[in-house]
Amino acid sequence: VENRSLCLCGIETVHSSLVSLFNMHYPDTQGDAAEEAEGASLYDLVVTVPHILDAGTGGNLVAHIKVGETYHQRKEGVSRQQWYLFNDFLIEPIEKTEAAQFDVSWKVPAILCYAKRNYHTKYDLRSECQHNQSEVKSDLYRTEKQSKTDATFIPLTVSEMPQAGDLVGLDAEFVKLSEEEAVLHSDGTKSTITPSQMSVARITCVRGQGPNEGVPFIDDYISTQEQVVDYLTKYSGTEPGDLDATVSSKHVTTLKSTYLKLRFLIDAGVHFVGHGLQNDFRVINLVVPKDQVIDTVHLFRLPYKRMISLKFLAWYFLGLNIQGETHDSTEDSCTALKLYRKYLELYQEGGNHYVTKVLYEVYDKGFQLNWKWTECTLHPSTGAAVLPSVMGL
Repeated sequence: VENRSLCLCGIETVHSSLVSLFNMHYPDTQGDAAEEAEGASLYDLVVTVPHILDAGTGGNLVAHIKVGETYHQRKEGVSRQQWYLFNDFLIEPIEKTEAAQFDVSWKVPAILCYAKRNYHTKYDLRSECQHNQSEVKSDLYRTEKQSKTDATFIPLTVSEMPQAGDLVGLDAEFVKLSEEEAVLHSDGTKSTITPSQMSVARITCVRGQGPNEGVPFIDDYISTQEQVVDYLTKYSGTEPGDLDATVSSKHVTTLKSTYLKLRFLIDAGVHFVGHGLQNDFRVINLVVPKDQVIDTVHLFRLPYKRMISLKFLAWYFLGLNIQGETHDSTEDSCTALKLYRKYLELYQEGGNHYVTKVLYEVYDKGFQLNWKWTECTLHPSTGAAVLPSVMGL
């Protein structure tokens, strides 16, 4: 529908045009060979992005995407295409008619994307990473004199070029941009209307091997233009002013800059080690292949049992008392690396059976202490944690 239609014909005419246009049938089958022989090019609708109107909030954009056979063959072992609705973190299958029908009173088309039929058999669609790798490398391997704001990390040297399979400890801290909106019902139950919005505030990567193992090479504080309602200092270690480049003593940068460095590490094939990485990557909005993620929250967990905190695991296996008054992403990422080393030791000692046996002992101790303690020592022969005093006992 061209812009002039709105001026010449009026909203009612445009509305009827939209209904007739988007109720058309978009075939999924192969086009007629005769049409292609005459020089016609056939296109299929593959993406629609409508604006969902809401007088109270201003509305939001959602996406309808037709996912092809390659994905379903890989994930489900079947050859099929399916339309999906993407609405923030909600993803669900829909009928193709829902993707192609609009009503300008509440669902206004914003973007339509068509794909030329059989393009994948006619064109080479392989693409190279578009970011400037030399620029990312220069950021990772800076050789010029560091400023005082870089004191929390040491950039990589050329000899520490990331290789496939290298270990990188990673942890991220977050701040809150908006509070949760919820309704408390008369029966005592609570319904969430709008979840709280989180934003990444700090991302730390530490070396997982070599003479500088455990030393950070990325320790970025992420500047944000949005208003922070809660710095969550007790859990993030981030304080007011840390994310303001004009007053902060930290290494403040943009999310894009840090994202490109993480993307570079992913493409290099490194393995990220951390505790609860799934949530970190989700908020960062970064997709990492599963075979490049080593998450200690899952390594030290029995099926259908609660997840064990990094703090408890560090106390039990390493004799470390971490996360005292606040969290520190460098400390947490280094601790996750040490726990992974401990896991490998247990596995080498007796395989999966022995690891499971040890985990049952961990859960027994945790429930016995209600997952609380004050200080600990290590047993001189077994290395197991011994508790001299316990909170609440």
